[in-house]
Amino acid sequence: MVSVIDDPTPALHPSNAGLRSESYAVDVPNDEARSLPPPPANNASTSETPGQPPQTRGFFSRPRVVITLLIVFSVLSFAVISLGITYLLLSPKNPRLSISKIMVTHPWANQPLVLISLKAQNPNNRVGVYYETGGTAALSYKNKTVATGLFPTFFQGKKGSRAVGLVLRAAKKKMPRQVRNSILNTTTKLPLSLNLTMNVPVRMKIWTTKIWIEELMFDCKFKVNTLSNSSRIVNQRCPTVAAPK
Repeated sequence: MVSVIDDPTPALHPSNAGLRSESYAVDVPNDEARSLPPPPANNASTSETPGQPPQTRGFFSRPRVVITLLIVFSVLSFAVISLGITYLLLSPKNPRLSISKIMVTHPWANQPLVLISLKAQNPNNRVGVYYETGGTAALSYKNKTVATGLFPTFFQGKKGSRAVGLVLRAAKKKMPRQVRNSILNTTTKLPLSLNLTMNVPVRMKIWTTKIWIEELMFDCKFKVNTLSNSSRIVNQRCPTVAAPK
């Protein structure tokens, strides 16, 4: 193999003095030429390994991000644990509902309305009660549905009671004969044993914080002397239990 090498040494002859350089042809063996390393790339970085992409730091490898996440997690854990301990210390009791009055309006309509007056009681001294949306109510006679409707939403403060109105819509075609006779008969009172079931999502309020929600079932079994305008509740029992899942 023949390589051309520029010789920067200027010529000695006075007539050839100047900046011009001379070129010489030098023979280089083929095995030495093959063993020469390739020239380095112009844009290659000496700190990077050829063939490997530059290393970048991950999001969670940054100390500030990790410290921030730990602080947020610690604060949330402390808040949840504090609320749990407070809930256990206060031991809030379930609210109670009772029936004050029941009557049926527009008995000759296709869908008569059943108006029920309730009394809601909160036995807790330091806990408020939110009756959330999504509550339902159903009036039945001997396991046959008489009327259905929605339970109203409201807030009840600590250690208090309030009146609540419940409006149910009855289906006249599905109404049992005994119930219809008790509604229409104004001269003779016909007592009835009825069942009012209310499934209500309830959320407790401790100081200024609403804690987890729980669905309660108020299962009121009661006896009424009549369903006409002069109705009166004879006896009742309304236990409060957790609603079945």
